[in-house]
Amino acid sequence: MPLHHNSDYSIGKTSSIDIRLLSIFVTVVESGGFTQAQEPLNIALSSISTYIQDLETRLGIKLCNRGRGGFSLTENGQVVYAEACRLFASVDQFNANVASLNGKLTGELKIGILDNSTMSPNTRVQDVIHRFAAQHPDVHIIIKVLSSDEIEDELSAGTLHLGIGLFSDAGKHLRVIHRFPISVDLFCGYQSPLFANETIDIAALQGAGYAKGCYAPDMKSPLAQSLPPATASSYLSEGLAFLILSGRYIGFLPRRYAANWVSNNEMRTLPRELFSHEVQLSLVVRKGEHVGPVLHTFLESFAAFTASD
Repeated sequence: MPLHHNSDYSIGKTSSIDIRLLSIFVTVVESGGFTQAQEPLNIALSSISTYIQDLETRLGIKLCNRGRGGFSLTENGQVVYAEACRLFASVDQFNANVASLNGKLTGELKIGILDNSTMSPNTRVQDVIHRFAAQHPDVHIIIKVLSSDEIEDELSAGTLHLGIGLFSDAGKHLRVIHRFPISVDLFCGYQSPLFANETIDIAALQGAGYAKGCYAPDMKSPLAQSLPPATASSYLSEGLAFLILSGRYIGFLPRRYAANWVSNNEMRTLPRELFSHEVQLSLVVRKGEHVGPVLHTFLESFAAFTASD
């Protein structure tokens, strides 16, 4: 949707004050509201409200709704937020590019990861970060734990440099740098009737509640067709584990992630020959993204590390 500017305002008149107001606005949005933004901004609630009103006046548009219904962005506010994120990403890129002229790597590296994506023994990103951070200590690494859809959205918006997640149609908007296999099993909790059942087959699952998550098999696969209809869901592993441990649901989790619960007899792995499968985590960047010096150096480090395995 087009942004409706005040006729007296144009981007050419953007000042340092406008940049600061935009920065406050972005923090408010990412904090989830005015009250939550007080701590990261270290500004009083009344001052935050004044700053946002000032920004709205300068832009000539309403950016957000606040009140009893909670905090939400208007349609124009969503556009301003996305453009502000791109602006700050460009500034960060500019600073990193200029610093690199002196042979010094600075700036930020923003990585979005699916929760428990370190559960693959082949991920190795943590090892690359270990080496990269030692060689480039002035680069500030920011990691956000998100769902795969959120990672894709933030990559598209330019608020992440790279992501690690499960992307069924990565070829459309994302460029895959590397893939990592993860072994996934079907689990029940210790309070489930299945836990003490010696013989479990596909028919035995039909009376069980099924919690669907991001590690579930492809909906068109025979395995997916054999599962009962989902009556609960969580697209983060922590939430799915909570549902499984309740004893009311079965669900798929990475094998390594669930290992402690299995060893403590709090979860049971249902027969692997029937229900286990493998998923592919992908390390991705946005397709067509200009790769600045920080991301370029990190990807070079990753390529060199994985080539040495």
